[in-house]
Amino acid sequence: MKYLDRRFSMLACGLTLSLLAACGTSANPIATPTPTPGRPGPAMVQIENSILARPQAGLQQADLVYEYLAEGGITRMTVIYFKPSGNQRIEPVRSARPVTIHLWHAYHGVIFFSGANQRVLDMIAAEHIPALSESSDGGIYFSRDPSRRAPHNLYTDGDRLAEGVQKYAPRVTYQLPAPGTPPASPAPAAANRIVFDQTNFHRVTYTYSAAETAYAYGTELGPLIDKNTGQPIKPVNVILVQVAHHDAGFTDVLGAPAVDFNLQGTGPADVFTQGHRYTAKWDLTNAEQPLKILAADGNPMHLPPGLTWIHLVDPGTPITVS
Repeated sequence: MKYLDRRFSMLACGLTLSLLAACGTSANPIATPTPTPGRPGPAMVQIENSILARPQAGLQQADLVYEYLAEGGITRMTVIYFKPSGNQRIEPVRSARPVTIHLWHAYHGVIFFSGANQRVLDMIAAEHIPALSESSDGGIYFSRDPSRRAPHNLYTDGDRLAEGVQKYAPRVTYQLPAPGTPPASPAPAAANRIVFDQTNFHRVTYTYSAAETAYAYGTELGPLIDKNTGQPIKPVNVILVQVAHHDAGFTDVLGAPAVDFNLQGTGPADVFTQGHRYTAKWDLTNAEQPLKILAADGNPMHLPPGLTWIHLVDPGTPITVS
């Protein structure tokens, strides 16, 4: 990509995202802003989802979250804020993974992170990807939470994300599908409770609330809580993208094999929204454009505004829906 100017040459790594346009403590779904062509790309924050990382903060106010296997059965998130703002915390920010690079090419934002394996850092540098870490620009984008144990205590906020985005983000030329409702034909099945294993150690349960028109995110240990709201994280739209992963060819600092994903081309997907299940297809045939979710008619699916959560799961992952 040639989107990046000379300012990015000093950025060898980066990441820590999260942004928050929230006020108060309401966990009710909020309208999702979409990028305007010609505006800076989004903030793309790396957030941890291990037991020691919980409760996370700032995820309810995100626009789009990708959750995927990192290593050892633990998942990680790339949390996307198209118009970050606000001073509420987003935490804990952790390291980038190979799939983070694929997602950057799709959305062309700024990665906020705590660092990465040298192989990933080399890719970020070679591809001139704007990425901000704890030491970037004198440390203005992050702080450490003294109430939490390192390395699970690095945080940022929407205002700091916005500052990094304004300084370093490429100008986006893409548009996302306008908000709407998925096609009524074929008639979707009811989906008030969704259960699946994203990894061998991470069982996900979503429970739909018609009053909130959102799904409460549950884990094997109870609800996934947003520390800023004190309530379960409640996506409006939940999407399961079936995509194979493979050994990335290197190990993390603890010696666990790193993974990468075959996130290119097309594949099956399941969309859950407004208490219904829709069979769909994901499409990333153009690696430099956002991932598309296509309806049965082959057209981009329009979804209600609000937080959208995309899980990358193994092909054929069993899903229990009731």
